[in-house]
Amino acid sequence: MIQKFFTIFLVMIFAAGIVSAQWENQGPWPDTSYIGGTHGIAVDPDGKVWVASYFKDVPWAAPSGDTILTSGILVFNPDGTEADFSPITTVSTSSGLVVDTLNGNCRGLGVDNEGNILYVQSSPSKIFKIDYQTGQGIARHDFNDELGSSPTSPAVDASGVIYVGPVVGGGTTAIVMLSPSLDFLGNATVGPPAIGRTLEVSADGKTLYWMPFTAQKMYIYTRDNVFSEFSITDSALIGMSIESSAWNPADSMLWVSNDARGSGPYSHLTWYAFDVTTKTLVDSFQWTPADDDTEYPRGLDFSPDGKIAYAGTFTTGTPRMEKFVKVGTGFVETGNKIPSEYTLKQNYPNPFNPSTVISFGIPEATHVTVKVYDILGKEVAILLDDNLNAGEFNVNFNAGNLSSGMYIYELSTPKVRITKKMLLMK
Repeated sequence: MIQKFFTIFLVMIFAAGIVSAQWENQGPWPDTSYIGGTHGIAVDPDGKVWVASYFKDVPWAAPSGDTILTSGILVFNPDGTEADFSPITTVSTSSGLVVDTLNGNCRGLGVDNEGNILYVQSSPSKIFKIDYQTGQGIARHDFNDELGSSPTSPAVDASGVIYVGPVVGGGTTAIVMLSPSLDFLGNATVGPPAIGRTLEVSADGKTLYWMPFTAQKMYIYTRDNVFSEFSITDSALIGMSIESSAWNPADSMLWVSNDARGSGPYSHLTWYAFDVTTKTLVDSFQWTPADDDTEYPRGLDFSPDGKIAYAGTFTTGTPRMEKFVKVGTGFVETGNKIPSEYTLKQNYPNPFNPSTVISFGIPEATHVTVKVYDILGKEVAILLDDNLNAGEFNVNFNAGNLSSGMYIYELSTPKVRITKKMLLMK
């Protein structure tokens, strides 16, 4: 009895630590006519949502006149309407030549460093790269025996190197690396344990997060440089059954799912934000209703600004996706003082690793954005995009998924644009 009470007490404390999360579940998206089987979700730079099922449920009218069922890709615009080139049932060239049919079983979707879509399938095991603006094929790789098992969903580092793992790990199976053109580069590591569906990689390509749901934990692999092999150096999230994951571009948090097979103090069909630096859970949202223990989460990705999450479950008969919208902003008002002019202070600390605070002031109510860019001008984070009253504010920036170097942060309103530099040193 005492032990049971203590367990409940721990779960209550755990839940209280992340109850501040404010995600609004807007229900099935784009509507209730799209049903289950999800095995991959990806959001491209334009905000289009790509989703594919493990099952062959998208028909293709072959030139022979036959109708062939495929694990095709549905592509939705941000407003929920289908893109002009959706569904994608065959991978074609710009001339319209069909070079392959998506006639396997989708194992996952991803987005490369240029925004293009990665589609992984089994039976036979292949990976395709698809132009996110046109829906046309860019490259294809046949895995043959490189993985030693069916493939997992893909992960991509900032240089464009692609990582794919084996569903059934152990033995001589391997997590492999592919070039941006999908050429085989070699093994990241051999014999990753247990059975998994997903993995993620840090932007610098030096840390792998292997998340086999049968092991109920996250294995953390690291390496000294991009030319060496990974080895297990840590673990986290003991007791969590993870089948889907994604980085949130707004704050570089690694989001992971849990289902009813988990044995830790985690809720069923809940996605959690994991801070890879502090190894703590800092946010969450839940699929509703989450009362079916046979539902498994197998899809997740975020809008480019990180304020919208699209999640999906594998189970047939349930909605293919649900949409979650972030309510409120990630800033903190520091007091009632009204500044006489627009100000942007130097971040503190600076240099920083990996978190820092950016302070700013606005003399009037206005729309404010705070963004972070790399030294080449590429946007890497949107920290704030909202209407604010006059006042002074702090906003937190976690660069746990970025490489060391100089970054530029920008305060922008309809009247002013102020920038400063900051240095990330890992």
